[in-house]
Amino acid sequence: MGQGYHGVTPLESATQVWRQAARVLLLQVVLAMAAAAVSVFVWNLVAGVWALVGGAVCVLPSALFAFKLSRAASHSGQAFGIALILGELIKVVLVVALFALVYSGFGGLNAAAMVFGFISAVQGYFLAFLVF
Repeated sequence: MGQGYHGVTPLESATQVWRQAARVLLLQVVLAMAAAAVSVFVWNLVAGVWALVGGAVCVLPSALFAFKLSRAASHSGQAFGIALILGELIKVVLVVALFALVYSGFGGLNAAAMVFGFISAVQGYFLAFLVF
């Protein structure tokens, strides 16, 4: 009793989800930092900061999603599935809201650098399959 799918306890399952998510998040941060370095080289220091902002627009909602998903992993399969779908929806809404906030709230925006940082960080999802 207390064993989940294939003898894995809910706590072990939640820990596994969080470990994998942490790896992806770390990769996303590294990619955003690389985009910032390229932006500094191509444009200037301010563009590098905007690339980091774009990376943060990706990483922050992803981190919240990963945290919520790891907590849901300790529940039933149905609860996990619902958390996965709702979490993705909330993550997309947060990304749009953060882009709107940044775009409307700050002057001197380098949109190209910000989008470059965001796209670079998003690649962490795909590169994680190759790296981990």
